[in-house]
Amino acid sequence: MPKDLFICETTFHVRYAETDSMGVVHHTVYLVWFEEGRSAYIREHGWSYADIERSGYFLAAGDLKAKYRLAARYDQRITVKTWIEDVKSRTITFGCEIVEAETDAILFEASLKLICLNASGKVKRVPNAWKAWLNPRAGKE
Repeated sequence: MPKDLFICETTFHVRYAETDSMGVVHHTVYLVWFEEGRSAYIREHGWSYADIERSGYFLAAGDLKAKYRLAARYDQRITVKTWIEDVKSRTITFGCEIVEAETDAILFEASLKLICLNASGKVKRVPNAWKAWLNPRAGKE
């Protein structure tokens, strides 16, 4: 995880519905938590995915790299740590670590490159109006 970037942290307990009969979190849930981390990051900077969509833009998944390290379990407190790794003219790459809240043990890590699209699905430049929340070193505005 980068040391010099703004990192948004979201902490909660693993819910029963996210686990199998052994109390282990299903592998797809980590991606849902990563999505929540990205949404929280954007909200911390005064925006939301809804604001992005209302402005006529969409962010589509382009490249996902994920590594599962340890299983999360029912009722465990976890923290989703999210940051922006890279911004290019048409893409935004988010990074994520999901850790055990008390020990900081890494359960899952990922990066996701999102492609900026307009409402017709055409690849577009990332709007200048987003520059403030896209600055990876900017804290809460």
